[in-house]
Amino acid sequence: MQEPQRIDVPGMPSQESVGHVRLLMRNYFSTNFLWTALDLSRLVGELETAEGRRPRFDMAHRCYAASSVIASGTFLEAAVSELFQDARDGHGLTDDGYLEPLSPEAVAAMAKVWGATKSGRSLDPLEKWQWLLECCGHDQLDRGAAQAQDAALLIRLRNALVHFKPENVAADDEHQLEKRLRGKFQDNRLMEGSGNPWWPSHGLAHGATEWAVRSAKALANHVVDELGINPNYRRIEAAGWNGRAP
Repeated sequence: MQEPQRIDVPGMPSQESVGHVRLLMRNYFSTNFLWTALDLSRLVGELETAEGRRPRFDMAHRCYAASSVIASGTFLEAAVSELFQDARDGHGLTDDGYLEPLSPEAVAAMAKVWGATKSGRSLDPLEKWQWLLECCGHDQLDRGAAQAQDAALLIRLRNALVHFKPENVAADDEHQLEKRLRGKFQDNRLMEGSGNPWWPSHGLAHGATEWAVRSAKALANHVVDELGINPNYRRIEAAGWNGRAP
């Protein structure tokens, strides 16, 4: 019988036991979500600049745009959850691990918070990032700053898509999302000149996907830079996304 072949995947530490092969692999899906958000945003942009009749609805455009925004919001939450889970598991504390720069007291505080909140289920994504800073002895996030406001708005947009509820909207109605989002990015170029309500026909667009990625990365990068840590998504991005850039 042929032995199973091990395929080493960057960013997933593994171990082998003596006498038989026993693989222990640790995935960090925040990196996959970020790659997805970036790649789908690129596809949305290509669709909006392609020649063709205007205005027009494009199913692929709508699906790629929604999926990109969802992936950006999910990256923002997964990236911080992975750090807390590493602390809870005592993983990556030495040998250039993701938490190696943090003090034992900070890691212990992170593990305690993760246990007390049932693996973060009682926290919203921004609260997780705020707790991460507090556990490491840093100032809280300024929830009134543009960076935190955009990140919170991204999570609200992600939740509106993930928990979507159909509703009747007239063309001249101002949707709640329109009040918060309109003007932050360019509208959907495929729907220019249409009389459709702004959300989602005009608002769910390449501009929205780019804004979502920027907002997610801005907050995540701000916190990890302040803490001096270099998590999985930063390392994989710096290494060229393992051969296929989004």
